[in-house]
Amino acid sequence: MKPDRRLDQLEPLMADSLQKIDRLIEGQGQLAELAVKTKAELDQVKKTGEVTANGLANLTTYVQQGFAEVKSSIVNMQGDITNMQENIANIQAGQSLILQILRERLP
Repeated sequence: MKPDRRLDQLEPLMADSLQKIDRLIEGQGQLAELAVKTKAELDQVKKTGEVTANGLANLTTYVQQGFAEVKSSIVNMQGDITNMQENIANIQAGQSLILQILRERLP
C-alpha cells in the first residue's frame, strides 16, 4: 500500500474520531454545567429546609407556651369556681339560717 493511500484511509477515521471527541467534550461541559446548576438548586433547597425547620421549631415553642398559659388560666379558673361554689354554699347556709330565724319569730 502506498503512503498516499494510507493517508487517504486514515484522514476520515481521524476526522470521525476527532468529531466524536469534540462531542464528548461538549457533553462533558454540559454535564458539568448541569452539575453546578443542580448543586445550586440543592443548596437553595437546603437553605429553604433550614428556614422551614427553624420556623417550625419556633412555632412549636410558641404553641407550647400558649398551651401552658391556657392550662394555667384553666387551673386558675377552676380555683375561682371552687371559691364561688364555697361562697354560694355559705350564702345558701346564711339564707337558710335567716329563713329559719324569720319562721321562728314571725307568727
